[in-house]
Amino acid sequence: MKVFILIISGFLFFGCNSGTNHENEHGENNASVAKTLSDSLYKSVMEGHDRGMAKMGEIVRYKKLAQQKKDALTQLKSKGTLQLSTLDSVIHDLDYAETIMNKWMHEFDPDKAGNTEEEKTVFYKKEKEKVDTVEARINNSIQKARQIFIP
Repeated sequence: MKVFILIISGFLFFGCNSGTNHENEHGENNASVAKTLSDSLYKSVMEGHDRGMAKMGEIVRYKKLAQQKKDALTQLKSKGTLQLSTLDSVIHDLDYAETIMNKWMHEFDPDKAGNTEEEKTVFYKKEKEKVDTVEARINNSIQKARQIFIP
């Protein structure tokens, strides 16, 4: 019986390891390797999206801090109008950055890229420009908020 179990275990071991290897010599999965310019552009667009989305929590946090600080200043008798206008500006910039990210995500539809490589390339170049603009707006709004909250 022990011999039978060893033989079955050997077959299972070799059977599990003899499958097709889907990785190239650099250890990359073939699905992650861009085959065309449009694939590269699509990947770049998605990376921009991911970087922007990674900062959404920071935007929400700074919006909350700015609103709390604004509310506290509003309740004081000697209202600092310069501080209030600065906080209003920061809140506006953070809101706008969040809004344009949401708008871009809502409007982005890879199914509209077209069928030919040329159509896809043109589509993803435009989307790359858009997502780069969104990402820059996000970064700028966060930087502006940091100047207030991180001396």
